[in-house]
Amino acid sequence: MPALLVALLLVGCAGRPEPATAPEAAPPSGPAAAATSPAAAPAAEGGRPSGRRPERVSLRELCRQQAAEEEAGLEKSRRVLYESLCSAGLWFDGLLGGEPDVETARKIQGRLELTGIHSDYWGTDTKVRLRLRYDLPNLKHRFNLFLGREEPDEAIQDRRELLPVQSALLDLDEDQEWLAGFGYSPPGRRASKFDFRTGVKVKSETEVYFQGRWRGNLFVGDTAVWRFRETLFYENRDGFGLTSSVDYNKALRDTLLVRWANIGTFSEATDGLAWRSTALLYQNLRRRRALAYEVFVRGETDDPVRVREYGARAIYRFPLKRRQWLFGEVIAGWTFPRGDDETDRSSSPQVGIGVDLLFGPDPF
Repeated sequence: MPALLVALLLVGCAGRPEPATAPEAAPPSGPAAAATSPAAAPAAEGGRPSGRRPERVSLRELCRQQAAEEEAGLEKSRRVLYESLCSAGLWFDGLLGGEPDVETARKIQGRLELTGIHSDYWGTDTKVRLRLRYDLPNLKHRFNLFLGREEPDEAIQDRRELLPVQSALLDLDEDQEWLAGFGYSPPGRRASKFDFRTGVKVKSETEVYFQGRWRGNLFVGDTAVWRFRETLFYENRDGFGLTSSVDYNKALRDTLLVRWANIGTFSEATDGLAWRSTALLYQNLRRRRALAYEVFVRGETDDPVRVREYGARAIYRFPLKRRQWLFGEVIAGWTFPRGDDETDRSSSPQVGIGVDLLFGPDPF
């Protein structure tokens, strides 16, 4: 699998050298565009072919975005990242048969999060998260390819809560690793849906996992909804497990949303039920700024320390330099962790800053 990732990156970054000026129009998106350039070799007099082969267009060229006249370093980095991932997706889709779907490849989306956070108890750490998803058009858009760097247990056990402010879920006692694989989403209704995943942890000793998930919604009037999630998973090192999640969301008014989220995981690797309960209040401050207030408690039922940590945090999210795709975050909180039954519970302030970069036409 590491070899596959290297190949993806090499192919994504390959292609023609970048032109001195950006193309005036977007490259063609039809099936023929994947094989030939927009301008085919002209015919000779009398309608005979000129004898020259049509010029092939690199995958990178098909994914190229128009550069701004005064493109700063950050804008260029974001554009190059998008073009590389788009062309890598085209290449991979082409392996599955048929012509690469340029239009779908240009819809590739993802986010890159960088957070530095300090806790008196856990110390100082830097978290780098990357999430990428690409739907495979040659497999009827039911299959997708995913790649990311995040906390593996959170992803494999499906303990990620879909929070608008992701920094609220940073647990400083867990390392991050690369995860890659395939997902499948069969047809489903809005209120009930299944999906499946298989993937690997990319490390010296590759670890494989499988995941099947059901999600359901129960709407209560026009302003509230209960969300349910059941995930059965298997990892070749830690064995089988089951994660159950239920949360309640209610819009208090246009600018306020309250959420009560509960999640529990029972597996061969946990000490009983690993659980977490969180109450959150989201406040929309307009102009793409927001505040999130969180009170949480977490633990494991059969661990000597049943309540591992509890506390409260606030996260302020705001756009940077009026860009539509770059956000900053400031985190402040106070928690009370306890590492083992031989030490007393500590009082630990927590502060941090983060940057969230979205790429693609419709980042998630």
